[in-house]
Amino acid sequence: MDKNIEVKVYRVPNTVVIDQEGEERIQSEDTVFVIKYPILHREDIHRMAKEVQNNRENYLFTLSINEIVEKIDLAVQKWLDPDYPLRQLAEKVIPLMTGYDAEMVRLELKRYIRTFRKKELLRFLDEEFDQPAILDEFRPRKTGGMSRAYGPSTIFHVFSGNVPGVQIWSLVMGLLVKSAAIGKTSMSEPLFPVLFVQSLAEVDEKLADSVAILPWKGGTAELEEPAIQSSEAVIVYGSQETVEKVRSQVPAGKKFLSYGHKISFAMIGREALSPDQYYTTIHNLAKDICVYDQQSCLTPQSVYVEEGGAINPVQVAEMLAAELERYNLKHPRGKVSNEEAMAIHKFRNRYQLQAFDNDNISLYTSTGNTSWTVVFHDEAGFEGSTLNRSVHVYAVARLEDSLSSIKPFRSFLQSCGLALSPHRLFKMADLLGSIGVNRICSIGSMNHAKSGWHHDGGFNLIDLVKITDIERDVEQYMEHYDPDVE
Repeated sequence: MDKNIEVKVYRVPNTVVIDQEGEERIQSEDTVFVIKYPILHREDIHRMAKEVQNNRENYLFTLSINEIVEKIDLAVQKWLDPDYPLRQLAEKVIPLMTGYDAEMVRLELKRYIRTFRKKELLRFLDEEFDQPAILDEFRPRKTGGMSRAYGPSTIFHVFSGNVPGVQIWSLVMGLLVKSAAIGKTSMSEPLFPVLFVQSLAEVDEKLADSVAILPWKGGTAELEEPAIQSSEAVIVYGSQETVEKVRSQVPAGKKFLSYGHKISFAMIGREALSPDQYYTTIHNLAKDICVYDQQSCLTPQSVYVEEGGAINPVQVAEMLAAELERYNLKHPRGKVSNEEAMAIHKFRNRYQLQAFDNDNISLYTSTGNTSWTVVFHDEAGFEGSTLNRSVHVYAVARLEDSLSSIKPFRSFLQSCGLALSPHRLFKMADLLGSIGVNRICSIGSMNHAKSGWHHDGGFNLIDLVKITDIERDVEQYMEHYDPDVE
């Protein structure tokens, strides 16, 4: 008989009681996971906001930045133990919720959580602040005077659910600037942020009580309006439609950060297609395409391949197709909805028809299913794909000359994975930066942004804080009021 395990996909301060719960059931081979979610009303959000704000003012705000980093690190260390019960729960339930390959989820969560270790957080802080202690107290400025940085009292986070774990980035950012959090999760993947805050509670319950994680259907005005009203800042992740809907509700003057729809691509120089390099290059590219089935904005949807290597661009497309097939045997693509499957079929049919009349286009697809698709173009262009391991490969004479095809889409550009010789790196990076690319990385690591990267080209902590300055003459002026001064 299958055993039942209850899993709550919400986490609230201990002083808050959730009166009503709903449930869904997810079946594994030998276990029924009973997913418990809260049934919420407007007054619940107001009550939640008040509690996390009080906990922030009475505790989180009093901690030094070093103490906060230490506590986050202690929680992270728990997740580095394969036998940690919450990690084991995540590795079992998240693949069932998302449809992603279980082994891929295990590897990616393990890799991702390491970016929040103490040494990475310290690098992150140093990247944005010359003196991270500016978050604790007034610190001297090089130009004279003193300054202190204050984070929002509360941040309302609207999370996407397409990639497991990414919510933690936003939560940790908020904690580092000493902000309470109301996190709205997607029912596509509401679990990981809850488990992470539970780990924080095991380290320091008072710290964890400055965070509330709650799932609800996006666009529920009864819940989103009080969450926005109760917060000093709003951070939104998701589609452009989601971003614009939330933006329309945020009053002018309230801090609003958004991370909407973006497209990434890869560029392979002839040097990376030498006899001793081309297989590794194509293998790494296939990994970038397959991780979380291209649901991350960091994943390439188009690849530009330079002519003149030991193998030509069409051979790269053929080998990439073979590598995607091998990868799919090891880490099968996740389940797709009927709408996604129809989009893939439509995508394939479009290019199949074009290939009949155009020798410059070739189509390579998985057999009997929609697991992967490669479209080869014998001339440069730029187009997004239907995701779920679908990719364009463009042949170009010189990588530098292909950028004119990409430039019109500058507002949507995110990352570029590069494989070329060192002497071309900075020239190419300069060209990519000038057309709007905000992250340049190596092929094989496109989905693994490093701690401190400038998400969408902006800062992470600096964009959240407000700086208060004490001007340089104030200290001297105040000396007049010291009765002991002669």
